[in-house]
Amino acid sequence: MKKIIVISVLSFILLSCGIFSNSVFVENDKVMDSKRVIYEAYFTNNKRYEQSYSQNITFLKEIDRNHKITYSVYDVITLPSESFDIDPDKLYLIIDEEILPLQTTFNKQFNNRNITEKKSEIMKSDSTKVSVVTGYDVVNKKSVQMTHVFDNQTINKIRRASIVNLRYYLGASYINTEIKGGNLRKLKALINK
Repeated sequence: MKKIIVISVLSFILLSCGIFSNSVFVENDKVMDSKRVIYEAYFTNNKRYEQSYSQNITFLKEIDRNHKITYSVYDVITLPSESFDIDPDKLYLIIDEEILPLQTTFNKQFNNRNITEKKSEIMKSDSTKVSVVTGYDVVNKKSVQMTHVFDNQTINKIRRASIVNLRYYLGASYINTEIKGGNLRKLKALINK
């Protein structure tokens, strides 16, 4: 019993510190002669009445051969197929209480269809079981790809922030991605590398 408690406490501590979550990676890109710092994070809806979504964000810091630094955010949001489109004129970055328009340089939308078989086992006359297809589940979703570029002034505000939000409006609803806690610490680690 004591071993289970100790293992549970250690697991909780390691998860709290972010040991098992995504990390900030640094790589040298020989082809482009640049240094790349990457952090990838995954988000889902976090408020009761918020639009249902999942989001994969990759933060990229690039330092070229002339020591010029650029910050890009590669953003993929997956929505139910019946949801409204994201309004390209209503994209915001909220740093603590300051609201800034989010500069999006590329926006692409495409639809996905995932078909899975429903199976069940039936008993044959010789008492052997066989698996048969009893139906199909079809899930239609749409994905939106966006690229955002952050300037140095925005990056300096994020350095000092206690919370950063990405806000997107679609129809009567919105998506509010909260970058806080461990995710914000890792984003700041990317900025400082």
